Amino acid sequence: MEHTEFEHFSHILRSKARAVGLGFFKEEETAEDIAQETMISLWKAWGTLSSPLEAERLAIRIAKHECINVWRKAQRQPHSSLTISHEIALPASNEERTLEESELRTAIHNATLTLRRSEQRLWRMFAEAGMAPKEIAMATGIDVRTVSSMLSHARRHIYNVLKEGGHIDG
Repeated sequence: MEHTEFEHFSHILRSKARAVGLGFFKEEETAEDIAQETMISLWKAWGTLSSPLEAERLAIRIAKHECINVWRKAQRQPHSSLTISHEIALPASNEERTLEESELRTAIHNATLTLRRSEQRLWRMFAEAGMAPKEIAMATGIDVRTVSSMLSHARRHIYNVLKEGGHIDG
């Protein structure tokens, strides 16, 4: 989609991202931060999107990931006042949810194994250890831009593998 279309759809997508943030944290300021970060990421990916529906799905996915990032960051801070709403919609049963999560974890693990070794290492540091790209760069001695690029490639590769395997919609 053209970048000129971004302005037309941005208010709708921003409100959806904000709603995800509010649903997760129930804090206006945090929801606004999540919406802002979502819009920045969405702007960067805009040229690769083919439809408004794809943009909406990506905006929601980005917002969910931003919620997780904000939550992780708050967990590292000893006196964080950030709380998570417990009103998030869950699947029909805990057994169903556990099975779905287990299948997805297995699919992600298998997708990770298809990455190059160097990307696997960085991805595990990022996804499993919760390290930020700057932290990974300092730990590995790799330039932070290279780390970010490799993580982006790994994320895209894992997403495509999961999509092809029918584990996610897209």
